Amino acid sequence: MADAAGKKNSIIGRLIAVFTVICIIGAVAAYSYFSNKVYFSSGDKPGNTAGNLYNGGLFCEKDGVIYFSNPNDQYTLYSMDTGLSNFKKLYNDYARYINADENYVYYTRKNNKKEGGSQSIFIFFSTGVYRLKKNGGGLTVITQEPTGSLLLLNNKLYYQIYNNNSLELHRVGIDKERDIKVATGDAPVVSAKDGIIYYGGLLENHDIYTIGSSGNVSKLFEADAYLPIATDTGIFYINTADDYRLHLIDYEGENDCLIIDDSMTWYNVTDDGKLIFYQHDAKKDSALFMFNTETGSSTKILEGNYKWISLAGGYCFFYDFSEEKVYAYNYGSGSLSLFNPPVKN
Repeated sequence: MADAAGKKNSIIGRLIAVFTVICIIGAVAAYSYFSNKVYFSSGDKPGNTAGNLYNGGLFCEKDGVIYFSNPNDQYTLYSMDTGLSNFKKLYNDYARYINADENYVYYTRKNNKKEGGSQSIFIFFSTGVYRLKKNGGGLTVITQEPTGSLLLLNNKLYYQIYNNNSLELHRVGIDKERDIKVATGDAPVVSAKDGIIYYGGLLENHDIYTIGSSGNVSKLFEADAYLPIATDTGIFYINTADDYRLHLIDYEGENDCLIIDDSMTWYNVTDDGKLIFYQHDAKKDSALFMFNTETGSSTKILEGNYKWISLAGGYCFFYDFSEEKVYAYNYGSGSLSLFNPPVKN
């Protein structure tokens, strides 16, 4: 009887051990699966606005959170709420061309620009495109090649690299699958509307081109366009043949009209196209302005020379040319202040 009971207990013990091992293996497999699973976005909205990306992609707003490069911490990737509080350091990377969807933050790493970065023996790993969970975990390398502009659209990343003595535009899924070369060109490709990408030549010509969902490139029309932004009312662009003044043209390349009679090289447009922020370039009267397209009125925000005009959370962020000061202009209240985010560990 004792031997039979002992054998029974031994069998039960082995079964429990086997069951425990199976549970552990299953738990590890489930953890690995969900940790590595890529969650796709259900929306088709670009990962950031064209205006922000033309200005370096330093700010990006998504679902009430602003992701930004902290100028007080060597442009490290941070987040904050739209009240400019609740600051968090997401990852210790010098971040440019920030994009976001409901699951991830995407950005171009520029750690070679950090203090002492150019001397690092790990310079090869200092650049590239990266995907990060919004809690700051799960960093994933998309590419480690030196990268320029970056646009997230329809779960695909359009990124620019330098290869074979020329700039190339590539497209890859956010899951790192199906990386293809789309075009060769010198211009940042960051403006998208209704699933179509619009961009203008930078050096060779200034015509406006489109990229369809299949990756096909077509010339839309000939123009003297710099930094085109596609909107509901047409395409805003800086006209290089008209002393760098801002124009608006329809999608047939017709009804071209002057919008702002000031020369500029930096500008940004709100999502609704109502407000345009721009740096007026003049020898004596340079200043940052806000232009209302509905009323035709212009507001001088601050005299001087500024760059990297970014819009997020109801604020216009802009930098002086020395990069020593960053300003935040609340265009709802009209208040202006220095943007001085804290440095977090």
